[in-house]
Amino acid sequence: MALKGRAFIIMWHDITPEGDADYNQWHTRQHMPERLDHAGFRRSRRGVNRGLERQIYFTLYEGDELTSFVAEDYARSLNFPTEWTQSIAPHFRNFRRMACEVLETGGRGVGGALVSLRLRLRAGMGEGEGQLALAPALAAINAMPAVTAVHLAAARPDFSEIRTSETELRPPMSEPLFDLVIVAECIGLAEARAAQGAMVAAVEQAGFAQPLAQAYDVAYTLEKRDAQ
Repeated sequence: MALKGRAFIIMWHDITPEGDADYNQWHTRQHMPERLDHAGFRRSRRGVNRGLERQIYFTLYEGDELTSFVAEDYARSLNFPTEWTQSIAPHFRNFRRMACEVLETGGRGVGGALVSLRLRLRAGMGEGEGQLALAPALAAINAMPAVTAVHLAAARPDFSEIRTSETELRPPMSEPLFDLVIVAECIGLAEARAAQGAMVAAVEQAGFAQPLAQAYDVAYTLEKRDAQ
C-alpha cells in the first residue's frame, strides 16, 4: 500500500534487557496511540528482529507533511512526556530517528515484514540525481516475489533533530546519518531476509556503496481511526 501522506518519521534502536518487556507494553498501549492522536499523524508500525546484533527495533510514523512533525500539539507532547515515557526513554540504545520526505511510494496492502536500506549520496551527487540513479534498483526490488510495496524517502533532519524534554531523557544519538532510505515491505520476515541480499546488490549496482540493510518482522500496526 502506498504510504499515507508525504512524510514519515523513521527510527531504529535497541532497548536495555531490563526495559524490554515494559517498552513493548508502553509502545503498544500508550505511545503509538498518543502519537496518532496528533494532527497530521496517519499510521504507525513497529518492527522487531531479535536476530539482529543491534537495532532490533524499527518504528515508522506516517504523516501528512513534514510540518506535522514540528506542529505545536506534537511539540507539546515531546516537551511534557508522560510518567511512563519518562521511565522508558532512558532504556533506549543505538538510537537513530529521522524525519523524511517521501519521494516515491507504491504497493498494495501492509506487508508482514520489511527491509530498510539506509543510503549515502556519493560526493557531488545531488538528491535528484540519486533518485534517478536508484530507479532501476527500485524497479528490481518491486519485482521481487516477496515484495508487496516499495518506498523511497529523503532525510530531512531539520524536522526531527530538535532538542526537547523527551530527547533529553534518551542517551544522545550517535548512529550514522543517511541521505536516502528505501523501505521494502514483504510478505514475511523469512522472505524479507532471503531477499535482502538481492536488494543490497541492486542498490550497490546503482552506485550506492555499503547500504545499511536490516529486515524486521512487523509486530504491530495502528491507524489513526483505530487510535481514537
